[in-house]
Amino acid sequence: MFQKLSSGNGFMKKMDEQGKFLKRTGDLLTKGYTFSEAIDFLLVPGRSGPKKLKKRINQSFQKGESLSSIFDRHLNMPKQVSAQIYFAEHHGQVGETLIEAGNYLLKKNEEKQKFLRVIQYPVFLVLVAIMLMVLLRRILFPRFQALYSSLGYDQSDSMRVLLWFIESFPTYFFTCLLILASVFPFLYFFKNKLFHVRQIVFLTKFPLLSFFIKQGHTHFFAREFSFLLKNGVSINDALTIIDKQSYRPTLQYISKKLLKGLKEGRPLHECTSRLSLFQEEFSYVVDHGQKNGRLADELKLYSDICFGELEEKGNQLLKYIQPTIFAFVGLFIMAIYFSIMMPLFQMMQGI
Repeated sequence: MFQKLSSGNGFMKKMDEQGKFLKRTGDLLTKGYTFSEAIDFLLVPGRSGPKKLKKRINQSFQKGESLSSIFDRHLNMPKQVSAQIYFAEHHGQVGETLIEAGNYLLKKNEEKQKFLRVIQYPVFLVLVAIMLMVLLRRILFPRFQALYSSLGYDQSDSMRVLLWFIESFPTYFFTCLLILASVFPFLYFFKNKLFHVRQIVFLTKFPLLSFFIKQGHTHFFAREFSFLLKNGVSINDALTIIDKQSYRPTLQYISKKLLKGLKEGRPLHECTSRLSLFQEEFSYVVDHGQKNGRLADELKLYSDICFGELEEKGNQLLKYIQPTIFAFVGLFIMAIYFSIMMPLFQMMQGI
């Protein structure tokens, strides 16, 4: 029932903990609780970590710090969640937004666990195959080569290539793993400095990455933009609110471009068509919504469609991962089998 933190300093580092906390906080807010009352109720009493955390949160709240800043600094929430809360402070649906953000994190954690389950068995098979390669190279191959030399067997070019592959692959594989193990932590901790808006725009030129980048930005922008419009905020004011947040720099880039285009006298749908971070049909949705006076409703509907397509594409990719790894394992086993049997067959043919 109560929120148990995964570390002593008061931060929630596990995605499922963050998701549950957001859902429970949002549920209490929708039932009439204030944010301070919800925090006091959810954080476990009698523990040093939550006690200090509650004190810091209450102090920040009394100083007038925004809710999004509190979630970002004190609760260590992802930047996307902090951005959602920032927009919710302007359109008023804070409780509903927290529940939706919690569901998003829980679903994301579920997909992460599903991905790990999909790859763990194939990766285990790959490691076993590599261990077999190492054992063959260390123990069996020297004896076979001594036998072939004593019998005067001359290896073919294809056989030499196969043996070179078996002998070299484990070294190259573990070298790549070492490089990746060194690079990933660096990318994780410095991703905000390395991946600026220009780099993200450049990545939209690659087909698969382009889909996820465009679909993700279109979904998020359309959702928050629709909520602001539904609460009576004008288009220019909504874009100004989006521009003032600092949690997602790409949204700042989008809002600045749109505001600039509107000041130059271009219609909104034409401005959106010039941005490479949006899906191509987004400009049509904006134009259609403005013509029939249902821009906010259609943006929300289109946002839900984008999110559904993102989930569908992600699930499709998961289906291809396991067969691909199994195919590589099969090639490893075939290479080991042919490296042992081919010389024997060739020697038998020469008898």
